[in-house]
Amino acid sequence: MVVVVSDGAHGGQRAGTRYAPFTGTRGVEAPLTWSQQEVWALIERAMPHEYVYNVVGGFRTPADLPLTVERCLEALSFFLERHESLRTVFPRDGSGRVVQRVLSEGRLPVEVVGTTPSDAERTAAAHRTSLGARRFSFADELPLALVLLVVDGRVWGGVYAFSHMAVDWYGIQHLAGEVTAYLRDGREPPPLPGDAMTPAALAAWQASPEGMARRERTLRHVESLYRDRPPLGLPPRVPGAPTEAVYRQARLRSRAAHRAVGRVAARTGVSTGAVVNGAVALLLRDLTGSGRVDLHLTSSQRFGPEARRMVATLMQETYFSVDVTDADLPEAVRRSWRAALTAYQNSGCDADGMAALLARLGGGPDEPLRFPYCVNDRRGLPSFPAAGAKADATPAASLLPDSALDWPAVTEEEDFYVVVDGDDDLLAFSLTCDTRHFTEAVMERFLRDLEGSLVRLADTPA
Repeated sequence: MVVVVSDGAHGGQRAGTRYAPFTGTRGVEAPLTWSQQEVWALIERAMPHEYVYNVVGGFRTPADLPLTVERCLEALSFFLERHESLRTVFPRDGSGRVVQRVLSEGRLPVEVVGTTPSDAERTAAAHRTSLGARRFSFADELPLALVLLVVDGRVWGGVYAFSHMAVDWYGIQHLAGEVTAYLRDGREPPPLPGDAMTPAALAAWQASPEGMARRERTLRHVESLYRDRPPLGLPPRVPGAPTEAVYRQARLRSRAAHRAVGRVAARTGVSTGAVVNGAVALLLRDLTGSGRVDLHLTSSQRFGPEARRMVATLMQETYFSVDVTDADLPEAVRRSWRAALTAYQNSGCDADGMAALLARLGGGPDEPLRFPYCVNDRRGLPSFPAAGAKADATPAASLLPDSALDWPAVTEEEDFYVVVDGDDDLLAFSLTCDTRHFTEAVMERFLRDLEGSLVRLADTPA
C-alpha cells in the first residue's frame, strides 16, 4: 500500500505542488529514542507554538549547475529511501504513547514556486518566515517541508523546514554534504551498512542491558551533583518588572570573537566550545555572585563511529557544573573543558527517568529542580586546530568595529539561553532572557563582555 502523507496545516494540494515518491527497505514501529522523548516534551510544552522547534534553513544552487525540479525530486526520493528518519511519522499507539513509525512507502509533497532573478531573495525570505511558523502534523506527516524556487526553468534555490523530532543540526550538516555530492558531482553515496544505526535500532539498544546501564550512570551522576544543593538560581526580580514573563532575544555577530575563540583554543589545546563555556561561566559568576556555576548543555551524542553520521535527532540535555570561584579566564576555560567532558561522559537518559529524579531532588513533580542557565552550541562537531598550523597574528580587537548587535524575534522562551552559531568567518551569540530577572541593558552588556573578555585574552601574549 502506498501511503500519501498529508500536506498538514496547509491542507489540500496547492498549486505548484509536486511529489517525491519513495520505497524504503522496510517499515517498522518502535518506541521513541531518548533524544526524541526530550524533543517531544519540549514540543508538548510549547504547543500551540511548537514550531519554534522547527529546524529551518535555505540554500542556493551554484549558477553553473543546471538543476531541474525533476532532478531535485529524484534526489529527494533517493534520500528518503536512504535515511529512515526522513520517512518517519510520530503517531500514538494503543496505550496513548507517541511512537516512531518508519514508512515503507509514500511520497513527499514539494511546493514549486516560480520567481524572477530580482524577486528571488524576497520570495525565499517570505517562505522561510512561513515555514518557521509551520505546524507539523506529527502523526501522519513526514518531518520535512520543502519549497523549491525556480527561475527561468532552473532551480535557483530553496527553503526547508525539518521537524526536530527527525533531525538535529549535526544530522542536517551530514545530509547536506551527501546531497551536495549527489547533485553537484553526481556521486551516489555508498549504501549504508546492513547494521547501520537507525533511530529504531537506537531505541532497541537503549532498552537493552547496556543501554540501561548508561541510563543509570547518568542518573547517578546528576544525583551526585545536586543531592545536597540546588543548581544556580536566577537573580532577584528586577524592581518594577511585570508579573508575567516577557522574553527578549539579543544577538551579537562578531568576527572578533570568532578569531579570539580560535586563538584561545589553539593556545590552550581545548575545543572552541570549552572556551565559550568558560567565558560564560566566568561572566555568570560575576553576574550572580556564585562561584559554582551550573549550565544546562546540549550533548551531540555522536561519540561513536556508528552515530557520527546518523541523519537523526541525537542531541540530549546534559548537566554541567564548574567551580570558578578563584579562576581567571584561562583557568575557567581549562576547568570548563574538564567539566564538559565529565558531563558528556555521563549523559543519556530517558525523559521520564530524568524527570522523576529531578522531581525527587526538588520539591516534587510540580517543583522539580530547574536549570535556568542553558548554553547550546549549534556549530559543527568540536574541532581542534591542526598541529603546526600558523595562527593569524592580526589582533582580534581590530575586528571589533565589524560587530553588530540586534534584537530578533524570540524563538524559544527560556530564562537565560545562550545559543552559539556562526560560520567560517564569525560567531553569533544569541541570548534570550526573562526580562523579569535580566534587563535589556544587562543582556547587551553580557554579550559585549563575552566578546570583550575573549578578545582581550586572545590578544594578550602567552
